[in-house]
Amino acid sequence: MTNEELEQEVREVNEGLKGLPESDKPLSKEDMRHKQVLLLKKDTLEKIKDAREKNQASEELHYAMFYGVLTSWGEKHPYLASLASASFRWDVF
Repeated sequence: MTNEELEQEVREVNEGLKGLPESDKPLSKEDMRHKQVLLLKKDTLEKIKDAREKNQASEELHYAMFYGVLTSWGEKHPYLASLASASFRWDVF
């Protein structure tokens, strides 16, 4: 993922968060899932960015792989995505 693609993904996630309904009522189950996934994506993208700035290839690879998993099935299974973020760790370098 290039820096431009990374910035584009961050913008899209931020727009998605802004697009969520903002009211005093609690979010629907679907909106809550969507919000959880968007927040997890945002956090992961920020970690990728930080690892890249610090030249930590192992950390960047870890978070990039997790982001790939998150984007492929995170919307359907947000709780599994949260669990995976806690236990999905590969130390290849």
